[in-house]
Amino acid sequence: MMRISKRIFAGMVTCVLAVFLGNAQTKEWRPVYTSKWDHLLSSPDNKNSILGVLCTEASITVLDSTRTHYKIRVSNGDVGYIAKQPLDTRMFSKTSAGEPAQYFYRGPEGQQGPHLYVQVAELRVRNQPSTEGKIVRKARLNEHTLLDYYPLYNDGWVYIGDHFHEQPEYIQAKYLGMELTYSELLKAYLKVKDKDITEELNAASRLREIGWSSNKADMLQALRYYKESWERSGQANPKVDIEFELLLASKLENLDYEVYEKEMRKLSMYYLIHGRRLWDGKISEREAADLNLKKVKDIPDSPECGWEPLFFYRSADLILAFEENYPAKNKMVGSVYSINFAEQHALVLGKEIIDGSYSEKDFVTKFGHLLTVDWAANPHYYRIANGDAGFFAITFKNGLPVTFESVYYC
Repeated sequence: MMRISKRIFAGMVTCVLAVFLGNAQTKEWRPVYTSKWDHLLSSPDNKNSILGVLCTEASITVLDSTRTHYKIRVSNGDVGYIAKQPLDTRMFSKTSAGEPAQYFYRGPEGQQGPHLYVQVAELRVRNQPSTEGKIVRKARLNEHTLLDYYPLYNDGWVYIGDHFHEQPEYIQAKYLGMELTYSELLKAYLKVKDKDITEELNAASRLREIGWSSNKADMLQALRYYKESWERSGQANPKVDIEFELLLASKLENLDYEVYEKEMRKLSMYYLIHGRRLWDGKISEREAADLNLKKVKDIPDSPECGWEPLFFYRSADLILAFEENYPAKNKMVGSVYSINFAEQHALVLGKEIIDGSYSEKDFVTKFGHLLTVDWAANPHYYRIANGDAGFFAITFKNGLPVTFESVYYC
């Protein structure tokens, strides 16, 4: 018969209640936490039957109990046994003596959550611990991944999704390790260059990806090496438009803030909505009503700090957000919160009218020096600084703009 201590039982009851009280936790994953690191065994009677290793305060579900062991499910779905130890219903950011740093690095100060880094380019993240699982995104090279269990068998998976498993994400443990530097990857690339084309292309891919988070000189060098390697191979990577990336990298110049502000003022940015000009910060309620936008009290996922609009006007392709204009008391002014580049919706920058047919290449050519990008993690997503308040973001797809949004810092 299953035997669980009162402490664990109380924790499990607390978790079940949390589900019905609206907590984000799911019924399938009701964790308690270990108090020390330990090996997960496939058999409680064989200390050498090691499946993996758990960090201190690993998230587990207790399935059963023997006199000496708990039978548990760990975050990646593995089921096994750990020696009995105190378990808790909360985490206190503790570590235990001897926790293996090769699996659970805690940063140079030893005080961070257990983590490792992605060591390959364009790593596919799946919603199940299997190659049959759906690809939910791609992890970037050097991505910081938190983990509490590391499998010690071949091709094991680790869980890197949200704490309550509502948006599960898994990657294979063999692709994790310590953080890489540009110089390390450049050295690895030059070592295989002109020797083994398969290894060279793999090394070039890693170099290209880390180049996008490096300085401008390294970025351009990495992209040029990538281009050379693929041309030498006689192949083409349909997922990478290297000529476009080289153009973008050449345009990303760091202007000092005073020059940036002057350039932005010259552009006199505004919006064209069904032929009406709307100026950010000067949009009135009357204008919103004239555009047949519906007034709503709230927009899901709108920011709740920094910029706190009091109400919104919206249509299927446009959201305006309004707040009180304090210099002119009792007067409400609005700004564009988001736009879908549908028919008769456009952003105007200087002489350029950016609508649903505007070329991404033209956008980068004319405004690249004003943009910031995180190309490896979020390609085709461009930011334009909005003073100290936040930024404007434009997303392109298939070479054309699809959305514009105002993002404010919290």
